[in-house]
Amino acid sequence: MRSMEFSGRTVDEAIFHGLNEMGLTIDEVEIETLQSETKGIFGLGSKMAVVRLTERETPVVPDMEQYKKHEHDGERPPRRDRRERDGRRAPREDGESREERDRRAAEEADARYGYSEELAKDLPAAIFLRELLEKMGVEARVLAANTEAGLRLRIDSESMGLLIGRRGETLDALQYLVSLHVNRGAKEYQRITLDTEGYRTRREETLTRLARKTAAQVRASGRSVAMEPMNPYERRILHSALQGFRGVTTYSEGEEPNRHVVIAPER
Repeated sequence: MRSMEFSGRTVDEAIFHGLNEMGLTIDEVEIETLQSETKGIFGLGSKMAVVRLTERETPVVPDMEQYKKHEHDGERPPRRDRRERDGRRAPREDGESREERDRRAAEEADARYGYSEELAKDLPAAIFLRELLEKMGVEARVLAANTEAGLRLRIDSESMGLLIGRRGETLDALQYLVSLHVNRGAKEYQRITLDTEGYRTRREETLTRLARKTAAQVRASGRSVAMEPMNPYERRILHSALQGFRGVTTYSEGEEPNRHVVIAPER
């Protein structure tokens, strides 16, 4: 059972670094906050956040027998990671660095969405994003991909932590500004999604697995579960993941920034 300590400017950043380093998802570890971040006065006396991540001996998974009972009701079991299904994911070597894993994630995103730097050259959204990054002093490449869900822009940069921010807040802010710029005065709304080093993709997969696992527990226990506060983008992922999941329903409650999803038994 692996147990490692990680630090960051915030507790969430320390956890994010730890999950990347250990190659695990948040539902596969126990998290212990050893020290919360402190800002200090005028930058003096500030402290980094420190967490300990411990790999679960037996990962918590949904009760598959419950899924089999509803197999003929049109309900599907939790989706396995695409890379596990087609067998293309090679076992992680202990010597693989985070940069190598990030590069591998970017290559997989290229294959999945067909990101192209050439496509991004003349796109208004990509041009505006490059201008924002330049004003931030961030050196980066911007790639683009057209998907059924809208336009996806990927930022390739050495400043991944800066671009993501606490719980993805910086990435969300950039996405909001680009979307506002592109859709101002437009006849048809264009959905914009920003990603960097596969952060969105990994987060979507983690939240989808978490939603389905929690839904199975709610259905078995008959008790509602309130998820942690999330931004609108992440709440939509939870709602979408459980559409058509028999025996449960979802709704959001609370006020920002504490608004969260509740997974409840279907009455």
